[in-house]
Amino acid sequence: MNALHFALLISSTLTSIAVAQPSMTIYGTFKEANDETNNEQIAKKPFAGTNYQSSINIYGTIDGGIRHVTNTTKNGGDTLKVGSNGEYYNNRIGIKGTEDLGGGMNAHFHLETGFNTGTGALDNNANRLFNRISSVGVAGAFGSIDFGRMPSVSCKTIFAYDPFQYRYVQIVPLAGAAAGNADGNFPGFPFGTMGGTRFSNDVQYIGKFDSLTILAEYSMGEVSGSNSSGSSKAVGMTYRPGPFVFGGAYTRQKPNVATGGAVDYRNQDQITLGGAYQADGLRIAGGYISTEADSAVSGVNNQAKNSWLGASYDFTPVISVTTGYYRTTLATANVEAARRNLVIVGATYALSTHTNLYAGFDKATLSGIASLSVGSKTRQTGVSLGINHMF
Repeated sequence: MNALHFALLISSTLTSIAVAQPSMTIYGTFKEANDETNNEQIAKKPFAGTNYQSSINIYGTIDGGIRHVTNTTKNGGDTLKVGSNGEYYNNRIGIKGTEDLGGGMNAHFHLETGFNTGTGALDNNANRLFNRISSVGVAGAFGSIDFGRMPSVSCKTIFAYDPFQYRYVQIVPLAGAAAGNADGNFPGFPFGTMGGTRFSNDVQYIGKFDSLTILAEYSMGEVSGSNSSGSSKAVGMTYRPGPFVFGGAYTRQKPNVATGGAVDYRNQDQITLGGAYQADGLRIAGGYISTEADSAVSGVNNQAKNSWLGASYDFTPVISVTTGYYRTTLATANVEAARRNLVIVGATYALSTHTNLYAGFDKATLSGIASLSVGSKTRQTGVSLGINHMF
């Protein structure tokens, strides 16, 4: 069953429930309004007569378009493709539910799956149905505590000072550079998280207190005999005084850096800092990510660093333009091994509150091991055109 069929099944089920209009007990058993059987037993159940309110929302976004990139092969060949998992904004279908527990508290869950526009397949090779988010938790005046798979503290913090705010994530490197499980890496990838973004088996706290947001998490490695192996822990914060936002996060991971069937868990540390300013349709944002990962060789570290600066401006209520410069470097023992310099400009035209046309132009220069030609630089130019609809 693919993600779209699953969402349609849920939607039709909810519709049939609304039409039949049965009453539902807290235990999930249905009873017609004129059915007086078992009233005495129901009255004795815990919380009987409590009128807690609950809601379920289905949402999503679908992105379709084309992308052309030059110099994607060693002999200078080009690539033309459909926007796959969402060129401008990643495809997703999500279900969010909340139950009011009274006293300012609620219980909630969040399920979100991604899919490929061109083929309808799931957006991941692990065949996870809810690859993007699968969490349940409780919230109140103290904040929110959630359990499951979800975007990391690092990912949520960086969003506040990414010029594109996680648009064009297949091109802009920040979502993949954020701390997370190494879903996009080959075994033993030496330069830290690439394509991770989320943690599985995670416990995450978010507390919002006026202009200050505090985040913390602990992701369990679930490795027998060692609670630290494969685990991750992080703290982060964002502060929003007036038109400004400042943020930072620190993550300590202990991934397996060995290749093949071997096991070698080593420390990996990431720190990110950044800020943004927004007023009168203008937004300026910049930041920095530094990841240092211990290698299998004692005393030798691998480093991955990202720095960026960009801005967006709303020329009219329907036309917006965003531009940014992103620099990524990979190094071993502080000796640079690869570099990618990216300049990207994107524009959107709103057809409605839910639908945008988009156009993007980007130019990347690759050197070192990132280059397709040894000893020389690879220069790639990309153009993206498409439509994005949110529901």
